[in-house]
Amino acid sequence: MKKSYLNKIQRRFDYQNKSNYDYVLNQSERTTHIAGFQKFLQTINQEDLFFYPNTKKFKEKICNFYGVNDNQLYLCDGSDSGIKTIFESLTDKGRVITSEPSFPMYKVYSDLYGCEYFGIPHEQNYTISIEKILSNITHETDLIILANPNSPMGEYKSFDEILHLLKFDIPILIDEAYIEFTGNESFVKYIDEYPNLLVTRTFSKGFGAAGCRVGMVFGDKKNIELISKFRQMYEISGISMKYCEYLLDNYHIVDSYIQDVVNEKNKIVSLMKDYDVIDSNCNWIHFNNEIDNVDVIRIFEKNKVLVKYCKIPNDDRNNWCRMTIQPNITDEKFMRELI
Repeated sequence: MKKSYLNKIQRRFDYQNKSNYDYVLNQSERTTHIAGFQKFLQTINQEDLFFYPNTKKFKEKICNFYGVNDNQLYLCDGSDSGIKTIFESLTDKGRVITSEPSFPMYKVYSDLYGCEYFGIPHEQNYTISIEKILSNITHETDLIILANPNSPMGEYKSFDEILHLLKFDIPILIDEAYIEFTGNESFVKYIDEYPNLLVTRTFSKGFGAAGCRVGMVFGDKKNIELISKFRQMYEISGISMKYCEYLLDNYHIVDSYIQDVVNEKNKIVSLMKDYDVIDSNCNWIHFNNEIDNVDVIRIFEKNKVLVKYCKIPNDDRNNWCRMTIQPNITDEKFMRELI
């Protein structure tokens, strides 16, 4: 077997049945219904299922929305697919520098493409040191990746901080999966100025359309041309394209959801006085207490609330709760018991 190293790479399928829960708050998905969904359904016809999708109009809308040219966009089936394509096209078994912990697929793709994965640990205050990234850049460094805001801790880096990285002749990928929740401008605006800058965006989080599996890579036209050589014949499905186009045309729906989430998160953080709370620039929080969330686990199990329990950097407790925030969840019974 020529690629025997693949035997060492562990992958898993996520077959969790979310219908067993009354509240699904574990993967940063939108769970509240949108106004006007029935109106969208009326636009679907059988041809959307019969024919391969023509993405030209959709790409034009994306480019107009983000203020880029059509040769600066790579459309893909989820931003993680776009990240994979960046590994395929721009790395050559060199060093990949990112934060640790971060989005787990960075490590998976590094292993798949024979790169040296080099994770920079979080500092005590859950931030990532740009200085430590800079000090670990070598002549073999192929790619630097920063989720911004970071997953899982939710730290946001300003352009002035990241500017130091862009001065190197190395591809710099800024993964903006959660950028909408920060209120900050996207780094997409800088791709004309910095040809080594790549930015990934998604319709999964702020847009609330994770099931559509639609993502984007923005960058210099030369890099996009290289990346596009690896594109699938048809990047996304016709139904996914149509729904995401609907969200672009009705962005007030998206914006209202984002503002409601941010306001609710701020409210919850202010109410959770009996917990250690780590706020984020994303749509979740981490929290724990002196007994490692034993009572929290009981409350959530009783109320059929699905969340994620994990460790966090520089802390010995095992059951930090990472909970996705949804509008008005403080009104729910399980939150009244929790707070």
